[in-house]
Amino acid sequence: MKDSEQRREFTEYFAARRDTVRRTAYLLCGDWHWADDLTQESAYLANRAEWLAREVIGYGTVAGLRVTKETLKQQLELSRQLDFLQLPYHRAILEDRIPLSIGGNCRLGLVELADSAGAASHAIVLRQRGQELMRRESATPAPADAGDAYLCMLEELCACLEDFLDRHTAPRAEHAFAVRFEPGGAPGDELAALVTHPDPGPATLELERRAAAYLGAERVLALRSPKDAFGALVRALGLAKGDEVVVPGVVSASAVAALRAAELRPVFADVHPERLTLAPSAAAAAIGARTRALLVAHPLGQPAELDLLYALAEERGLEVIEDGCESLGARFADSRIGRAPCASVFRMPLGCGAPGFEAALLALPEALAKDLEPTLAAERAGDGLAFAALAALERWEDRLAARRRSASAYSAEFSRYDAFRVPPTPENALSVYSGYLLRLTRFARAAADDLAKLLADAGIEARRLRLPLAERDLASLPAAEHARATGLLLPVDESLTDSQRDRVMDEIFGYAIG
Repeated sequence: MKDSEQRREFTEYFAARRDTVRRTAYLLCGDWHWADDLTQESAYLANRAEWLAREVIGYGTVAGLRVTKETLKQQLELSRQLDFLQLPYHRAILEDRIPLSIGGNCRLGLVELADSAGAASHAIVLRQRGQELMRRESATPAPADAGDAYLCMLEELCACLEDFLDRHTAPRAEHAFAVRFEPGGAPGDELAALVTHPDPGPATLELERRAAAYLGAERVLALRSPKDAFGALVRALGLAKGDEVVVPGVVSASAVAALRAAELRPVFADVHPERLTLAPSAAAAAIGARTRALLVAHPLGQPAELDLLYALAEERGLEVIEDGCESLGARFADSRIGRAPCASVFRMPLGCGAPGFEAALLALPEALAKDLEPTLAAERAGDGLAFAALAALERWEDRLAARRRSASAYSAEFSRYDAFRVPPTPENALSVYSGYLLRLTRFARAAADDLAKLLADAGIEARRLRLPLAERDLASLPAAEHARATGLLLPVDESLTDSQRDRVMDEIFGYAIG
């Protein structure tokens, strides 16, 4: 009974801080999808820490974790993971040589919490390029116990960051949208499962077996995040530091982050102006002496021109990595994306769609999987994650059918007007519409940014297309830049009702064509 109560307390503790963690992650990377990856990784690390405290150390003997210099150093790597913000609610037991101060470099600059040992007060300071952004003084004496003092400091840092974020960002969760872009909900059940079953087991193996059968892949490995999956695939293919990879201008942030983490050089190539997938002619022009691979993305669920791109890769002797983060279940020709012998990474949102709750599926040939699997102990999805993924996979086709119905209804109406361009429907491909990108033409009365704000005022959540590229990269990719500038992502999830969809279209017609 005690363990059950403690798990519930931890679930509430982390869930209460989840939005702050996600918003902080967004400030670090500038991309909501990547922020979700960081949040997922943080959830796993925090859950794992809670499990260690409960099962390995034991509440009855030591009420917390023993923090070493190495683990403290890991906690400060904000650009990679944010777990120092989510240490479990148990007090930490620190060695005497560990100073009671933490800090980390992030997109905001230096975030520092400092404690003057023995002084009457301590301060939390946020700095950017040496300039102080915020200071919070506390006259409350620090607890005598080192673990309690450390936990109090973490709590105050969370509160300070929350104040700063409230002043500088407008989190989407605070909007009371009548028509949401995707369903929301409390992630308590899924988080409880992650805490209870953090390690790979029978459910993980069953998920991998069913996913392989669904995709037509030789093997599937279930991992904790797409970034982990892309990193594993890069290693399996033997890509080395300095190698070049041709990358489309519309691609997932997880793929680009993994390439850069492996010290590979992304060479960006423009996309097909309608499909937004890697243009074969642009890919061919981008191939150089150091190019080792093509990264082929299927953005917003739209399959790329795989026949042409694989022919190009074979002709030039290149590996192919497929970014299927948004295309699980999409079809090209007579098979699903990820079929053998392709090497593909998929993202699977789980449960109620709460940010950060997702699994990554890595589909690859048996020979690669056999060599790679022993190296992935830390990245494998646990049974708790696999339980949720199995439930999602069971009804995945129903979810895709609902998306396609909404997309078809949108296209039937918007295609009647010169003010709009709708997603293409190639004869040899079947999209899963993880996003419905409506493009506004010069005949529309409102620009995409203005229309998104007007829809938000009307209670409708629409989003802009975000690309994980620097402005200097986009400058040489006119088709990708035009899609970003003119595109608006509309709600298309299975939770969207017919009346809500009609409301979205009525509002857009009113603002864009009058």
